[in-house]
Parts: sequence; C-alpha cells; structure tokens
Amino acid sequence: MRSSLLKEIEQLKIGEGASAIGFAMLWIMIAVIDEEARVYLIDPMFFVPFSAICITLATGSYFWSIMLEHVKHQRKLILTDKQKNYFKMLHLLIVSLMIGATILIIINLPVASSSVGLLVLIYGFMWLEYINYFHIRLSYLTPREFKQLLIHKPARAHLSRALRSK
Repeated sequence: MRSSLLKEIEQLKIGEGASAIGFAMLWIMIAVIDEEARVYLIDPMFFVPFSAICITLATGSYFWSIMLEHVKHQRKLILTDKQKNYFKMLHLLIVSLMIGATILIIINLPVASSSVGLLVLIYGFMWLEYINYFHIRLSYLTPREFKQLLIHKPARAHLSRALRSK
C-alpha cells in the first residue's frame, strides 16, 4: 500500500513538473517556428492565462514533492510557515494572472472567430487547474473515487487542506 502511494505521489510530482516545463517549451517552440501562431502566442490575452497554467502546474509539482517527503518518512503532512507563505505568494500570483487574463479578455471582446477555440481552451484549463489545486479536487483516478464524487460532495484539494491545517 505504502509503495503504491509513494509511486502515485512521485508520478504526480513528475507529471505536474514535466507538464509545466513541457507546455512552456512547446509554447516557445511554436512561437519561434510558426509565424501565424506567433501572433496569438505572444498576445497577452493568450500568454497571461497560459502563464497562470504553467505556474499552477509548477506549484502542484512543488506541493507533491513536499507530500512525497512526508509520506517517505511516514509523517503527517503539516506545512511549515515558510512553505505556507510560499504557497500563499504563489496563490496570489496565480489569482493576479487570472484576474489579468479575465480583464484582457473583456477588453478585447469580441475576439476574432479564428482564436476563440484556443482562448476557450486556455482560459478553461487555467480555471480547472486553479480549482483542482486550491479548492476542490477534480482529478479522480479510479472508478471508486469517481463514484464517491457522484454520491458525496467533492473532496477538498490536497493543497487546500494542507494550507488550512494547523
């Protein structure tokens, strides 16, 4: 049981970190290679929510690395004041980017029909990742967990619980 939990947390840590780095590298690569896409990718209306996504994923990776150490040493997860302050600063940065993204979208409405799909995808993903880490756990991996979600209210996100614990 413990080894499968360690493996799952390790995968979450690596997956979130690799996603943050991979998305950023892909974004930059496409912006450099594809002139048509570059117009969208450097536009703040797209870049700001994308930055929020990458920072949220990196925050998740950092959280899972802390969780991994606690599980390895069989300790209850209690964040230090320094870690809580770091997460609060990251949370403030992410929320600021999300507010900025929303303002940019409102200012630029109506959006060209050719970019609506990309904007909806990025903006939606930004909100889903934020909710998944700072409020309600949205990722349910097993059918049993998903069934519990349908029967009971959604579980608080792990990071949210850790930030609220004394």
